[in-house]
Amino acid sequence: MPQGPITNWRIAATRHRGSGLEEVLDCLRTTKPELVRSWFQQLRLTSISAGLLEIMAPNAAQVRYLEAHCRPAFTEAAQATTGRLLSVTFTVLKGEQTKNNLTSPDRRAALDPAHTLDRFMTGPGNQLAHSTAVAVAERPGGAYNPFYVYGAAGLGKTHLLQGIVHAALGGKVQCLYVSCRTFVNDAIQAMEDGRRSELRERYGTVALLAVDDAHLLAGRERSEEEFFHVLNLLLGSQRQVVLAAERPPLELLGLQERLASRLSAGLVVALEAPCLETRMAIVRDKARLLAIDLPEKVVCLVATRFKRNIRQLAEALVRIDALSEFESSPITLDLATRAIAPGSPAFTGKNRVSP
Repeated sequence: MPQGPITNWRIAATRHRGSGLEEVLDCLRTTKPELVRSWFQQLRLTSISAGLLEIMAPNAAQVRYLEAHCRPAFTEAAQATTGRLLSVTFTVLKGEQTKNNLTSPDRRAALDPAHTLDRFMTGPGNQLAHSTAVAVAERPGGAYNPFYVYGAAGLGKTHLLQGIVHAALGGKVQCLYVSCRTFVNDAIQAMEDGRRSELRERYGTVALLAVDDAHLLAGRERSEEEFFHVLNLLLGSQRQVVLAAERPPLELLGLQERLASRLSAGLVVALEAPCLETRMAIVRDKARLLAIDLPEKVVCLVATRFKRNIRQLAEALVRIDALSEFESSPITLDLATRAIAPGSPAFTGKNRVSP
């Protein structure tokens, strides 16, 4: 019995991961060349079932790019090459997902594989925070407990927090990394269901608890109460607590005084805006991650233009790379200047890629 395109794809995905994906990529190179990146060769086709095609990428940053810019194009290419009505989903490679799974399986938070301590670019504004993070990861529950890092958006708080967890997991330490919003939701649910003891068991028995966006606790009295008990359980048994927030504990309006005092009892460190040299190092690192070849003059341009938010550096690189791909031109100082000019959409038309 002859096999149709979708059957052949399923066989290809089963026998050789990613082999059927080349047909989609070939289609994209023809129909949407401005979207294609060199690292697309690392993508893997893992399954096709119930009309859903699953494609895996090596890291979360690449998944974000695919989700933001490429889903419609991949869907059209998959439908064109298979002759079937399909939708597309992007996820991180299973090997990375397995490595990053944390305790409390019903409330896991994914770690970005790129957010490791050795990839955190240090300078005068963050050296102390990074050094402390390394010490905490090497010896959880030691001298700096709790460890509380704060700063404005885009300065690397999440990177630092996840870096600690990555390193601790590598040392076989039982970790739980969550956003504060997740804890608040869990606390509310536990109080409504009369399961406070389960909440404290889940959060209060891990060797290292990392809570991102801890400022969201402020003003939530019942959740603060539950977190205070969890904090006491952890600190009382020399288990490590690390937190990231926008402000230091004593400056969080609405945070209970006893909780603010407890959080301040360890080490509270500020993250400051990186200097020019640090920003240039960050640009080079992010360019390597995205497989973008940047002239040094462009590195300096981007680092000079965006001074206070690391995320803006990455967004600028996406704009520059998109314009380079669209114009089929190498990245030059002129091209980069046009791509990141205030108010400039980089390019227009039906193939425009939003940054």
